[in-house]
Amino acid sequence: MIEDYIHHSMPVVLAEQTALRQIESIINQSGKTLTDYNLPILDQLLDNVLENDDGDIKVFIDEANRVRPLLNDNQRNVADAILAALSEEPNNENKHSRFFFMDGPAGCGKTFTYNYLIAETRSRHIRTATAAWTGIAATLLKNGCTLHGLFKLPVPILETSTCNVTPNSIHGRFLRQVSLYLLDEASMIPKHALSAIDKLLQDICNKKFPFGGKVILMGGDFRQILPVVKRGRPADVVESCIKCSEHWQYVQRFSLTENMRVQIGEEEFSQWLLKLGSGTLPVKPEDPLQGCIEIPEQCFLNDNESIVEKIFGGAEEADYAKRAILTPTNVDSLAINEEVLHRLPGDVKTYLSSDSIETDDHNEIYKFPVEFLNTLTPSGMPVHCLKLKIGAVIMLLRNLDLKGGLCNGTRLMVRALHNNYIDGEVLTGVSAGIRVFVPRVQLAPSDSNLPFTLKRRQFPVRLAYSMTINKSQGQTFDK
Repeated sequence: MIEDYIHHSMPVVLAEQTALRQIESIINQSGKTLTDYNLPILDQLLDNVLENDDGDIKVFIDEANRVRPLLNDNQRNVADAILAALSEEPNNENKHSRFFFMDGPAGCGKTFTYNYLIAETRSRHIRTATAAWTGIAATLLKNGCTLHGLFKLPVPILETSTCNVTPNSIHGRFLRQVSLYLLDEASMIPKHALSAIDKLLQDICNKKFPFGGKVILMGGDFRQILPVVKRGRPADVVESCIKCSEHWQYVQRFSLTENMRVQIGEEEFSQWLLKLGSGTLPVKPEDPLQGCIEIPEQCFLNDNESIVEKIFGGAEEADYAKRAILTPTNVDSLAINEEVLHRLPGDVKTYLSSDSIETDDHNEIYKFPVEFLNTLTPSGMPVHCLKLKIGAVIMLLRNLDLKGGLCNGTRLMVRALHNNYIDGEVLTGVSAGIRVFVPRVQLAPSDSNLPFTLKRRQFPVRLAYSMTINKSQGQTFDK
């Protein structure tokens, strides 16, 4: 890495600091530090030389001035309310008026509003932190990260869960300095996570105000995906939403209604989706379809049609990344991905994982042979037998570098297949067009129903022609 900076006429000592700084920014996202890997720590004086806040502030001022006239009335109302709250110190009178929620369907400009607020607050020297429940949504926000990464939330999240941050830690001091938190995809956030964040901010700020007196802006659309409750009934899912949190009674709500993304000719289908999400579509009154809705005819396939042929048939290579088949379960999506892979030209390269288990009882190890472990594919894990071709579209299954746009859900096109790494071109997000190397990593599901911890060393990717509905949250496709 140092040679890259020296090549651009940077002194060796500054090149070393710059490389260390870049490495630190990546590993910090996973809660690690340079000392964890026996790397030298940053020289504070040289680090200050590399930090150029004045230049950044000028960029943010220009960005805020450029974007503000583009806000519509609803977006401007949100921004003005947030900026007004930031201008006041938290006290007993306003402690319940610093929590906001911005509601709006996809395409109504929530991300645009977030990014304006980021520029505006930074131009005023106000520290802002941005996060989303999913990694793919986080990449749409400037300096975005996941809520788990920002607040060190545990997995799974329970009613008694707390965040793994102490007030005097480096991360605790950082959270204390933040004045505004922008949290996207709020419909997916469980209420227990919100409670854990509230307890954390009260603790590190030493203030018994909600969220420690910080200004919180959450955004999302409750017509879309709600929190995942394993084997839960619809009532259990609703009960887990932040709308059922004790904090929701104090939220100030804003609605964005002007859809900026709907194309000409799609208005009718867009309205149908809104009615579907709002529960206002007519339903069948009699058995056996009682309570079912009627799906438009154009959404159906004929008996002799293949869904793979319908979506990908005749598509150019560049169009493959803009299309996807969504399924309710992983089993269906894996089968469809296999079918699409067979249609691609070229030879298949197969990568086999190395599997083992971690358990307190050593006798358990002999009960579960490697052949059995190879058959398991817990949610969020790559398959044991990974088959790829050059030109295939794949998706990352882990957050590798959020600031660089390499997160859980990022799609790439395979450009070369090597024994120890995959050469891919990023297709989505802030790093679209960039070539990256994906290494093998050690993976372990943090929340599974297995009686042991499965450890799998494999490339953290899967084919991305088909994915589950939940995995598609935050992504945009043409077809």
